[in-house]
Amino acid sequence: MGLGGRIFGTAAILGAGALAAAVVFAAPHIIPLARPAAREAVRRGLKLYERARHAAAEFVEDLEDLVAEAQSENTDKRAPDPQKNEAKQA
Repeated sequence: MGLGGRIFGTAAILGAGALAAAVVFAAPHIIPLARPAAREAVRRGLKLYERARHAAAEFVEDLEDLVAEAQSENTDKRAPDPQKNEAKQA
């Protein structure tokens, strides 16, 4: 490993250490400020989740109605027509 690699590795380690120290010292000040924003994000996420659940329930209901209609039409087409049976017997 050359000199440039050692310098880069040392700088990366020092940078990561400085970032970790900044997070440790700044966290008590940042967390109270970020809490309302995080709470609002969770609240909006829950609202979106409820709307998506409602939309999915309506979709399933519409799909079930469509399937029931199609099955009813298939049953109606398979049933023998009483008028045709009377015409054949006559």
